[in-house]
Amino acid sequence: MFLRLAGLILPSLLLLGGMGLVLPIATQLSHEYQQILSLTPYPVAFIVALLGYWFKKSRILFTALNLSGAYWLIQHGLQTSLNQPDAFVLFSSISVLLPLHMALIAIYKERGLLTPTGIIRIALILFSYLALYLSWANGSIGLYLADLPMSMLEMLIHKYYLSEAAAITFTVCFIPVLLSFILRKTYTDAALLASFISALIMLSYFDKPLISALFVSASLIALAISIMQNSYHMAFIDELTAIPARRALQDKLATLGKRYTLAMCDIDHFKKFNDTYGHDVGDQVLKMVAAKLNQVTGGGKAYRYGGEEFTLVFPGKNEEEALPYIEQLRETIANYPMHIRNQDRPKDNDQGQQQRHKRDKSEVVSVQISIGVCEKTADLADAQAVIKKADEALYASKKNGRNCSTTVHYKPKPKPTRRGQRKDYA
Repeated sequence: MFLRLAGLILPSLLLLGGMGLVLPIATQLSHEYQQILSLTPYPVAFIVALLGYWFKKSRILFTALNLSGAYWLIQHGLQTSLNQPDAFVLFSSISVLLPLHMALIAIYKERGLLTPTGIIRIALILFSYLALYLSWANGSIGLYLADLPMSMLEMLIHKYYLSEAAAITFTVCFIPVLLSFILRKTYTDAALLASFISALIMLSYFDKPLISALFVSASLIALAISIMQNSYHMAFIDELTAIPARRALQDKLATLGKRYTLAMCDIDHFKKFNDTYGHDVGDQVLKMVAAKLNQVTGGGKAYRYGGEEFTLVFPGKNEEEALPYIEQLRETIANYPMHIRNQDRPKDNDQGQQQRHKRDKSEVVSVQISIGVCEKTADLADAQAVIKKADEALYASKKNGRNCSTTVHYKPKPKPTRRGQRKDYA
């Protein structure tokens, strides 16, 4: 799980680290280029909001509005010394409001945008920043300085620009943001966590020139990347088995050279599992087989071709070289004791694994697969021809009794039989 979480958050963290390296360079640019950098978050936020709307990612749109609203106030009201009452109260308010909105967004579920709930959430973000702006514009926000609690007046650490109240707010709000990332494990939640970290860095080192422009832009770019990652995952990863789908296989076949081997795998008597135990157990069988095939070694890669059929691709290998790895997978699946889940089995995977080691009355079944293997040769024009030949070999495996592998070109030598000795017949 740690590796999966690290893979989700790593691109966004690298982006933030890159902005930290760019920050000293950006301050040395000419005034014109610095003006361009300060305006960059606005078009990026507009693009991210559109992407969130088109792809129905409401939390992405909410985060874009939250970041752009805070940045707009920073650009209009905080381009001056924080010693002024108006600027200090505005900065303290943003330091509390920004993480609060992020925590709420992390808790939200995708409910759509043009719904009463979606409209209320958008209005909550817009009106909160609009109220701050109006108070700053008419000069009344500085009058609230005397009414602020001491926690908003005292800095937590004098080196940084976070008040005690802001530090407490960031700490409390970090919990739902982090939990949402750990529990949901989505690219969207990874981008939200990166945006939260970016906001903390931006406000802590607020005296650095252009830090708000760079880190708000980095957060928005991370949000846009998460939408692209989600779209890729939906298009190329099979939702049920979590392994690459047929579209990913087609892309892979287009990049292969003239030497490779394909193996078409089909679950034996799969309809029997569905008819006997129901489609839930059928899905369980598909997940198990996909998980085992995904552990293929020898440079192979597993894909779900469709239904109960899977494909193994071995770049740079012929049938003879790939067959040992294929046979190892076939035997692993055939020897795996699969427990049919009881109806009272917990849905949580960790609790289910704990019960798996206990003796229960669940039925144990054996799943077997048949495999057809074909390598790319000069007489096969393209990958589709290789797949067709591998399918023919697969049907031959079915006719030969199932739970076996059949190759098109390579014919494995039969194992020599040992001559019987007298003690064998004792």
